[in-house]
Amino acid sequence: MLTAAADVVKGLVPGSTALLVVGVLAGVAGLYVRRLEPWARRWLVALCLFYLMLGLPVVSQWLEKGTYRSYHPVARTSDAPSVTAIVVLGNGIVSYQYEGLAVESLTRRTAFNAIEGARLYRLLHPTVVIASGGLADPEEFRRSEAEAIRDVLIRLGVPREVVVVEPLSSNTAEQAERVAALLRDHPRFALITTPIHMPRAVALFRSRGLNPIPAPSHIDYTNKVQGSMLRFVPSAGALRASELSMYEYLGMMYAGSRGWLDPGRDAPQ
Repeated sequence: MLTAAADVVKGLVPGSTALLVVGVLAGVAGLYVRRLEPWARRWLVALCLFYLMLGLPVVSQWLEKGTYRSYHPVARTSDAPSVTAIVVLGNGIVSYQYEGLAVESLTRRTAFNAIEGARLYRLLHPTVVIASGGLADPEEFRRSEAEAIRDVLIRLGVPREVVVVEPLSSNTAEQAERVAALLRDHPRFALITTPIHMPRAVALFRSRGLNPIPAPSHIDYTNKVQGSMLRFVPSAGALRASELSMYEYLGMMYAGSRGWLDPGRDAPQ
């Protein structure tokens, strides 16, 4: 029951299209009930203002500050020589299908993770690169995120024999648990994911007794307008960044409620 509720919450994150549609439908329905009409009008106005705010780069940047951390480039740290493994986390793939044919590709976030994984491999030459991410929907996708990341890593120059896939995890907590079993001989490893996702990923990996070196990918939604008047102009990129930040806030709260961030307790299988 709790897992099902979590799946619903994932689709109704503040800033998401799903929540906007549900909110508008609820407000419109209220307009047809005389006793609720005044409240419905207020609700629709508040919803519009809320999404307008989330779409402002200045607001999305403020939300991101609560999830970002300052991480030194792995290759420039004293830990670089001891890194023997790289872990690349998946952040989604997309599938295009027609008459039995399908093309699957990485989402923008996962693509930047893979690029960073290939870049660090060239710099550090670790003995293993782990691509982690499960099959999001068996009815829609034919391969896991990990397999899709592996293919991109190989195209970017990482030797096939170095890449190990972890194709079974469905969330970050499971990634931390399943990858931990592959890192028994690699106490020092670089962990790659998006900057917004990194604090939660690091916390979950540390809860498994691991000591990752954060290596956030180079993806940015709003910094191009930082310092200019465009910070106060709504944009799709800023709205997306706000949605991702809100998702991470909810994700940390959920992980904490399940005890996944407590080193003394195990994440679920």
